[in-house]
Amino acid sequence: MDTAVTAHQHETVELAFRGRERVPVGGAAPVTVRFRHADGEEVVVPGFWDEDATYLVRFLPGRSGAWTWWIDEELTPMEPRRGDVAVGPARTAGAVRVAHRHHFAHADGTPFRPVGGTAYNVLHQRHELRADTVASAAAAGFNKLRFMVFPQAGDSVEVFPDLMPFEKTDGAWDVSRPVPAFFRRLDAFVRDLDEAGIQADVLLLNAYDRGVFGLDGLSEAEDAVYLRYVIARLAASPNVWWSLCNEYDQLERPEERWDRAGLLVMAADPFDHPRSIHNWVHLFDHHRPWVTHASIQNGSAVEEPGRARLYRDAYDKPIVLDEIKYEGDAPARWGRLSARELVHRFWIATLEGCYASHGESFVLPGGSLHIVEGGALRGESPARLGFLRRILDALVVPGLDPVDKWDDPEHVAGGAPDQYVRYFGRSAPANWRVRLPIDHAGASVRMGERYVVDIIDTWNMTVTRHGTVTIDEVLRDEAFAGEALLPLPAGEAIAVRITREALAG
Repeated sequence: MDTAVTAHQHETVELAFRGRERVPVGGAAPVTVRFRHADGEEVVVPGFWDEDATYLVRFLPGRSGAWTWWIDEELTPMEPRRGDVAVGPARTAGAVRVAHRHHFAHADGTPFRPVGGTAYNVLHQRHELRADTVASAAAAGFNKLRFMVFPQAGDSVEVFPDLMPFEKTDGAWDVSRPVPAFFRRLDAFVRDLDEAGIQADVLLLNAYDRGVFGLDGLSEAEDAVYLRYVIARLAASPNVWWSLCNEYDQLERPEERWDRAGLLVMAADPFDHPRSIHNWVHLFDHHRPWVTHASIQNGSAVEEPGRARLYRDAYDKPIVLDEIKYEGDAPARWGRLSARELVHRFWIATLEGCYASHGESFVLPGGSLHIVEGGALRGESPARLGFLRRILDALVVPGLDPVDKWDDPEHVAGGAPDQYVRYFGRSAPANWRVRLPIDHAGASVRMGERYVVDIIDTWNMTVTRHGTVTIDEVLRDEAFAGEALLPLPAGEAIAVRITREALAG
């Protein structure tokens, strides 16, 4: 039986197959489909068991045009056998991948600047709370959310999960028998995030089981079965990122095991989504080839400028500081930053050429925290971080990079000679002489070049156009625009954006 499907570039195509029997989930995909574009490009996609004798294959077409497909391998006879997919022009920007070495972009080249949030155990909350989490994150302007597949246990966890990912055989988790209702909930949550414009940063394994559920006790072979299954289900979602684990080093496993798991994730995903692993105390070796970007916990890295950029130099990959402590009133030292301090740390991370993730740790009436269960955001920082994202999305350069990373006392970032951003911290001076550092590695500012200056109030969320200045002095390490001083709102948390006139809006 032939089938024809109509779809759009960068959007999920789902094919359903009927087998003669249920094939146990194991080391090999029960069905593998080969997709071929009219120009000869081929993509091989593993399928997965869904329920009864139903199997699904999900494809993410990276190109428009005519695709044909056929069953490449099968463990039980499947129907249908082959078909066609007519892929129309893209309606979305597509999946996110690394771009310009230290940054990210969608498949169509649109820059992606992550301003993320955290709700570890949200998948295991009631439907209304999951919906509130997505709606609140979207309203705040967040475009990435970190959450775990497996349930969390331990401190601040008030909800026992109503669904678990696997059935049990003889009292032990049987990874060959996934629970369809659980994984459909995961599918739906990822889809809801996508519809809200939010990347789903999926934490695949869990260091917070504490032996309560026993999912942290799976063998490496059992982990592999699960990883292949969940990747087959989600890899065709355009908004997926993979993170092996949050605080991976809380689990007593050799790093070689984590490395093998990362290589498995890379090999199992035909659509090459971003991949990372997140630390507690011990930093992982982010040089590993399967790691696309470094996901790092280190609050002190963004207490002062000049620190976080060292990770860029060390790993030469995008740096996402996914845990820099949280806004809230939790008693733990990591859970009681003021909103102003957290926003300040985000701006430092940004001017270091890195990215950061938000978390909220106000103690909720039930005793839990937002970073655990999600729901509506309560703090003052989310709106300011959404404002930061709007500033980033308005950049005329691919991303912010330290301009003179070795010895610039003002820690200016940008893309020389087109755009520069200077952040004055939580208390700006009354005035400032417009100064641009020299980029010794590439094109730099020229005499007579005109720049538009915007004053950004990072807390009050305003952008004020100051006007245009002209570069009239170029020295070895810095350039200036006249002797006049730029007046600033003294004492406020201020940044200044300086954009070449020909590119300014």
